[in-house]
Amino acid sequence: MPRYSDSHAAQGRGLISLEGNCKGGRDSDAYLQFTGRKVLVLLFMGLVIIVVSIFSIASGVYSISPADVIEVLFGGGSTMERTVVWSVRAPRIAAALIVGSALGVSGTVMQCVLKNPLASPYTLGISSAAAFGAAFSLAASYFGLFSSGLVGEVLGGIYGMAISAFVWSMVAVMVTVSLSKLVSTTPESMILTGVALGAIFSSALSSLQYFVDDTTLASMVYWQFGDLSKVNTIKLGIMAAATLITSIYFVHKRWDYNAMEVGDDVSRSLGIDTKRTLIFTMVLSSGVTAICISMVGIIGFVGLMAPHFMRRVIGGDHRFLIPGSMLMGASILLIADSIGRLAFVISFPVGIITSFLGGPLFILILSRERRKTEG
Repeated sequence: MPRYSDSHAAQGRGLISLEGNCKGGRDSDAYLQFTGRKVLVLLFMGLVIIVVSIFSIASGVYSISPADVIEVLFGGGSTMERTVVWSVRAPRIAAALIVGSALGVSGTVMQCVLKNPLASPYTLGISSAAAFGAAFSLAASYFGLFSSGLVGEVLGGIYGMAISAFVWSMVAVMVTVSLSKLVSTTPESMILTGVALGAIFSSALSSLQYFVDDTTLASMVYWQFGDLSKVNTIKLGIMAAATLITSIYFVHKRWDYNAMEVGDDVSRSLGIDTKRTLIFTMVLSSGVTAICISMVGIIGFVGLMAPHFMRRVIGGDHRFLIPGSMLMGASILLIADSIGRLAFVISFPVGIITSFLGGPLFILILSRERRKTEG
């Protein structure tokens, strides 16, 4: 079956959800103006990220002027300034940008293929599975289940929690996809399965917390807060590679997502295998989410907030919405982490701040969808 490529897009552009006055691309000037505004928004957001990143690097207990930060970034500066920038603050900024981008793009494609504005990695149970995985690693160490052998060395090592969190996240993804495929591959079945699995993993996590000592319990709880301060070069490399690979795939499928926004009948008429696209998209978006949260802990609602904010600014065209959501997700997480690091006496976990921001938005979206249904 032929795929829906850019060459097909010119024929089906009138069916795809583009905004403005340039239906079907008939007026080239209007179309260029229409797309130009979106490009300017993306460029502006990129500039905002650069400015906030420099400000965040410059601010802290050891203050550095923005000019000195730029000098350090280009290889200059004193030894102390280089140490503070490259060893302490730059990895944290990079983690915020990578994780925010991954969560933003994952939420965008999930909402598209599931046709549900509330779909996101956090609301589909992936985060709950990761939390259980991290707690499982700690509990296994506490009970001495893996005290020897290769498994014990892996799970008891520095990356034990990350590996366990990733494995259990992917277990949740595989169960969700498998069950929904057995019943019927519909957006509703996948969301309901994800919600049910989230409840199961939350209960399992509570059970583990009940039997461990206070020290292990504190470690379990702290991991769930979400923290960007403990990333290193290896973790950054893994997260960056996963985010880049999946983002390339999502950008490659941008016209397919535009067609799927219109409806399955239109998508199939254009040669798109909607079920296969749904499953591939869910596996890849869940996989990159699992990798990121296994490294930094649970960071909620970024995948929900970023796509909704960008849809209001640049519309639903996934050619621009995908990179826009990545930039917005990176901005949200970067600003939230800067607030948590600079606005309080002690460093405040970024996961708590994003939950404070995302919770009210979730309720607002839910209430609007209910009014649409009733109307």
